[in-house]
Amino acid sequence: MKYFITLILLLIILTYGQVMETEFPLALNIVLVVLILLVSVLWEYSVLNKNYESDFKMQSQRKVFGIFELINAIAWTLLLWFGDYERNMIFLTLIFWTFPLAELIMWFVYKKKKPFTLFIKDNVLILNKRWTQKRNLTELTQIRFDRFSKNLKLDFKSKSGISIKTTEYKTDEIQTLLGILIEKSENEVFIPNNYEPKIKNSC
Repeated sequence: MKYFITLILLLIILTYGQVMETEFPLALNIVLVVLILLVSVLWEYSVLNKNYESDFKMQSQRKVFGIFELINAIAWTLLLWFGDYERNMIFLTLIFWTFPLAELIMWFVYKKKKPFTLFIKDNVLILNKRWTQKRNLTELTQIRFDRFSKNLKLDFKSKSGISIKTTEYKTDEIQTLLGILIEKSENEVFIPNNYEPKIKNSC
């Protein structure tokens, strides 16, 4: 929560300085953009320092790059390039590039550190991301698979669903996870028919 609040405050200060036509010094604009990038990276990096007591846990093999943030950054850059905006508005556009850049930095960090980001303790599933999500697996009602995003989508009775990126983990660990989900659920849940794990051929 502290990272989120800090990020919001920095965004408000930078936006106020541009939109309200307050003459912020160039150095202050640059510092604010750098701080936004730093907070974004630290927020993601804080995941690596979290650990939970568990019966089963899964290690992220890679950080999936968020394509939405990249598209958003490109769109705003093009809007600034072809639009009739003042030069100082470029700092607002740079905000949108801080998030893809933070994702790129964390892609290298995840590749080296391979942090544990999914835990199961008793009947509780813990997904350790920027916002930690906890769900009671006995309330699991359905497992779905999105072929486009390669996400497993879990639906629950009393809480909102969560998504698990299968491309972040090893295939055999995903298979073990699916078995645990089916075993712990008090409802009739099944492996999605459209889920086809990539099994490496052994020679």
